[in-house]
Amino acid sequence: RPIHDAVENDHLEIVRLLLSYGADPTLATYSGRTIVKMTHSELMETFLTEYLTDLQGRSVDDPGLYWDFYGSSVCDPKDESGFDVLANPPGPGDEDEDGFSDVFEFEFSDEPPLPCYNIQVCLSQGPRNWLLLSDVVKRLKMSSRIFRCNFPNLEVVTITEAEFYKQTSLSQLFSCATDLEAFNPESKELLDLVEFTSELKTLLGSTFHWLHP
Repeated sequence: RPIHDAVENDHLEIVRLLLSYGADPTLATYSGRTIVKMTHSELMETFLTEYLTDLQGRSVDDPGLYWDFYGSSVCDPKDESGFDVLANPPGPGDEDEDGFSDVFEFEFSDEPPLPCYNIQVCLSQGPRNWLLLSDVVKRLKMSSRIFRCNFPNLEVVTITEAEFYKQTSLSQLFSCATDLEAFNPESKELLDLVEFTSELKTLLGSTFHWLHP
């Protein structure tokens, strides 16, 4: 999601802009990380913590309830106040050098997203996003055999539990250690994974909306 990308890349002005347009700061990633846990600077962490505190409401005794306002004489000069993302907004005909314009994708679902794992399953391809087949068939309330028969176009691969644990625990995109407690890092048992494609997202009940800035 755009708000997660902006926080991870420490773009505070972009975060402010997304929040002003209604981005939900309470949404977690597929691995369960909240935006506060994704921060890389004290400034970003302080801003998000204060913002979420304001959303939840402050107690009367909270010193942050009252703000101090200063005159323009103490404000930083315009050229020292940071990057202004609205200084030169792109026009409707502007495109990137590669010919593509930026598009924000928003995913909506009535149920919590299933854990997603960024794993490399073969040497000829890089890491891709996968779901545990057991999680998928449980959500769809069908057996693994019926799933494979009904959706033969969805790629299903097999990986050892030890290799799955190794890649997931080392992935920078996955930091929820509690989700790995059910797996044995020494086990040679096989796990079935299904690629997390747009078709599978739709099958699981997600809908998508695209915003052209």
